[in-house]
Amino acid sequence: MSKLKIIKKSNEFSKIFAQGRSVADDKFVIIARKNGSDSIRFGFSISKKVGKAVTRNMLKRLLKEVCRLDMHNFTSGYDYMIIARKGSGKCDFYEVKARISNLASRLRKKIS
Repeated sequence: MSKLKIIKKSNEFSKIFAQGRSVADDKFVIIARKNGSDSIRFGFSISKKVGKAVTRNMLKRLLKEVCRLDMHNFTSGYDYMIIARKGSGKCDFYEVKARISNLASRLRKKIS
C-alpha cells in the first residue's frame, strides 16, 4: 500500500472548500475538487467540537487509515477534504469505514 498524499496548506483547503462538490451525512462531510494531476490528495478538518486533542488525533488517524485502505473508492485526479462533525469522535473503525465508503460512492456519482 502506498502512503497518502496529505493537504496541509490553508490556501489549498480554502480552494477545495470554495470550489468543491460535497456530500454529507450526520457525522462526516467530503468535499472534492479537481487538482489537475492524476494523484489523489486528502485533507482532514476536525474541529474542537468533536472532542479534546486525544479524540481528534485518534479520529484523524482512523480517517487516514480508512482512506489508505479504501483508495479505490476515490476518483484519481481529485483533492478530497474530509470534515468531521460533532459526535464523530465516538465512532469506531468499522462505522467510520462504512460511512466514508458510502459518502465516497455518492460523491463519485455526483462528480461524474
